[in-house]
Amino acid sequence: MSIVQTQWWCLELPDEWTAESDDDSVTIADCDRVSEVDITVIRKPQGQVNEADLDEFAEDLLAQGLTGEAIALNAAQGLFFQYDDEDGAWREWYLAAESLMIYITHNTAIEDKGLDNAVVDDFLSTLVTLDDKALAED
Repeated sequence: MSIVQTQWWCLELPDEWTAESDDDSVTIADCDRVSEVDITVIRKPQGQVNEADLDEFAEDLLAQGLTGEAIALNAAQGLFFQYDDEDGAWREWYLAAESLMIYITHNTAIEDKGLDNAVVDDFLSTLVTLDDKALAED
């Protein structure tokens, strides 16, 4: 196991998975590149992220008639979507954790759909966000 850490969160990553970060997000991939997970965090300048904020971020999926399932991931709560399109099989999380909106995507080719779901769910279950009090001190 290794630890992936950003300014806003950290999680435990299995050895056969790697993480690369850029300014806005972290991309996590398995060694055979079957699955890719992207995690992006947006901090709301004032107040807490609420249900209306999450609906606004998920607007495209909701407009397509997809229904988000209520989900909790440690201290974060929000919406979870699963769907297939011409680009593959997708799972998306829109999560609120205090002033943070956490957007996570997991995608794979249709023929590989579901292969890494359990592993991805496992490492996402280790996601920990920073305390908002610490964030306010920045």
